[in-house]
Amino acid sequence: MRKLTYYVGTTLDGFIAGPDGQFDFFPFEGDLAAALLAEYPETIPAHGRGPLGLDGVANRRFDTVLMGRVTYEPGLAAGVTSPYPHLKQYVFSRTLAQLDPAVEVVPTDPVAFVRDLKKQ
Repeated sequence: MRKLTYYVGTTLDGFIAGPDGQFDFFPFEGDLAAALLAEYPETIPAHGRGPLGLDGVANRRFDTVLMGRVTYEPGLAAGVTSPYPHLKQYVFSRTLAQLDPAVEVVPTDPVAFVRDLKKQ
């Protein structure tokens, strides 16, 4: 059975976004940035990998990313349809059309999908 790791940035009080959906308040500097780049390089989207010296760096911990539509949409607004081409990408949405062959839009129940994914 595959191992499932829940990896998400949150505030100390458990929020993953600001009151208006902002996500730009998470720090990415100093020791935190160094640790993320060293231990979790695959969590950096494609457009940031080159500037951060991660081109050609192998995935260390993850091979797949699961996103909801709201998480996926900021990249779409910037013209990025495949934010993590170095990972298998799934986006859960009942309303989003398939926009990129590298990103699978999953319109079904996320819990059932993850259970099936774990069995692989």
